[in-house]
Amino acid sequence: MAASFDIEQILSLIEKNVNISDLHLSGGESIAYRLNGEVIREEKAGKLSNESMELILRQLLAGNPQRFDKFLWDKEADFAYISKTGIPYRVNAFFKTGRLGVVMRKINGTAKKVEELMFTDIADSIRKNVLNQKKGLYLVTGPTGSGKSTSLVAMLEEINQTRAENMITIEDPIEFVFSPKKCIISQREIGHDTWSFPNALRASLREDPDIIFVGEIRDRETAESALSLAETGHLVFSTLHTNSAANTVNRLISFFPPEIQESVCDRLAASLIGVQSQMLVKSKMGSRVGIYELMLNTTSVRNNIKKKEIEQLDNIIETSSLIGMINLKKYTQRLIDKQIIDPKEVDWLMKWTSL
Repeated sequence: MAASFDIEQILSLIEKNVNISDLHLSGGESIAYRLNGEVIREEKAGKLSNESMELILRQLLAGNPQRFDKFLWDKEADFAYISKTGIPYRVNAFFKTGRLGVVMRKINGTAKKVEELMFTDIADSIRKNVLNQKKGLYLVTGPTGSGKSTSLVAMLEEINQTRAENMITIEDPIEFVFSPKKCIISQREIGHDTWSFPNALRASLREDPDIIFVGEIRDRETAESALSLAETGHLVFSTLHTNSAANTVNRLISFFPPEIQESVCDRLAASLIGVQSQMLVKSKMGSRVGIYELMLNTTSVRNNIKKKEIEQLDNIIETSSLIGMINLKKYTQRLIDKQIIDPKEVDWLMKWTSL
């Protein structure tokens, strides 16, 4: 892979391998990319100069000097880029020790089916208990690079194909561009179509929405808006960077001051549909496969959230497989039993989930 300053030449090379997920470019360093979860450096290609990085960034910003000048002022930028082959990327540009750096996350240009991502019975549970709902809050959680966007695109696209409703997405930045089918779809990007998640959420109430996707709940104001929308008859999807259903509920409650957390628990218990937590691990085939936890808001879950006995949620998930829930450990064991993953790849996870 040549250390060229032509971004399209670099992208054309990494796009040949569907298992490459991220491209890393930095002044003074070799081109690197993430292949099946592991970072690979192209040492033989030489190192990118800071001058080459500036040209690359200007190309990514569509040759717009104002956008480049704004980046120099802000010192960082998030935006989307679509290559000449039509593949979308989520881009973050930044400085590190005075040099320019760019990380580009390749976005699947085609929405997957929910059952392509997980076991069919769990996909069916999500379809029955989540995608058929008319109102409520559904959260997809996990660390960066855990496939949250892929899962949400799959779910939203299924709604797009099956329900004649109005869908609004609020994203930072827009990653997957939906083609309206049965749904009317309005995709709004932070910094381009609106200034913030809270602003866009407040405005969405006047836009006749049925389904709203909020890219991420980052603060109390966004959490309050998402809860309010779910309470007022809207189906709301969003994400958090948490690693389990219990941690997700705790994080959401913690956005609010202690004196109102009791009322927040009541509201969350009434409006939550469920929490899907996930991560990616390497399969025996060399690609990556998802591991999922699914909690649905049953009477038991609702009562424990109301009482703020969040530590009980893990036990409820553990004993509720017959009604469509599953925890990370059981999902992992199923992958092992079906010879999809090597037990050595998930030994840390099995120990962690046993604590």
